[in-house]
Amino acid sequence: MSRTKALAVTGALAVTGAFIATGVAAHASSNDNHKVTAAVSTAKAGQDKAAADLIAQRAAADAVANRDASRAPVDAAADKAAADKAAADKAAADKAAADAAAKAAADKAAADKAAADKAAADKAAAAKAAADKAAADAAAKKAADAAAAKKAADAAAAAKAATPVYANNLDGWIKQAVAILNANGTPTSYNAIYQAAMHESAGNPNAVNGWDSNAAKGTPSIGLLQVIQPTFNAYMLKGHGNIYNPVDNIIAGARYAADRYGSLDNVVAARCGGSCWFGY
Repeated sequence: MSRTKALAVTGALAVTGAFIATGVAAHASSNDNHKVTAAVSTAKAGQDKAAADLIAQRAAADAVANRDASRAPVDAAADKAAADKAAADKAAADKAAADAAAKAAADKAAADKAAADKAAADKAAAAKAAADKAAADAAAKKAADAAAAKKAADAAAAAKAATPVYANNLDGWIKQAVAILNANGTPTSYNAIYQAAMHESAGNPNAVNGWDSNAAKGTPSIGLLQVIQPTFNAYMLKGHGNIYNPVDNIIAGARYAADRYGSLDNVVAARCGGSCWFGY
């Protein structure tokens, strides 16, 4: 029996003895009082039951204490296992969170790189397109310039081919004047101009008559066909305004004759049958 149980039993016996002594004294003082004796008996029985209950309670408490003491190592192991599991779960959760954060960072870095690569590719494509367009524009302009230059050259060549080259002499002057007069509505023959030039100035474009009536008036006859300045001014063509230029002088004289006599040919034919000349 444990020390606790022994103390409980000793206390119960002491209480019981006290009650017995009290009962004997009461019995000695009043043997006639049966009710008192009965009461003492009843009290003793109650005290015995109380002592027995106290002993039982002490035994139950010892059993619980012994049971808790025996369970303490088991509970400590369970607590350690639970703590270890909680720590492991937290470590796993922390690792999962760290892995998720690392993956998110890696995904963002990949997305940023992809966006940067696309932007760089788009910029490079735009620059190439601009360069290609500039090159195409330059090539088109070069081709257009070449075409324009060729067209101008062709036109110049055609004009040169279409425009006859006239000799710088009486024959060339007359031929050029005839072409211009015919193109401007004053047809005139080569012979009429030749006859007039030979009889008026002997074919000298710089001839000036300083002795006739026109000279006396201050307007001498000048050039191949001996035209005075006022008449020249009235009958010259635009672009042919030099009285000393043999072609310009022929043009003005022929147009004057056409206006006054119908044509220079009429003057020559009427005066000497076309084979001689008299001043007009």
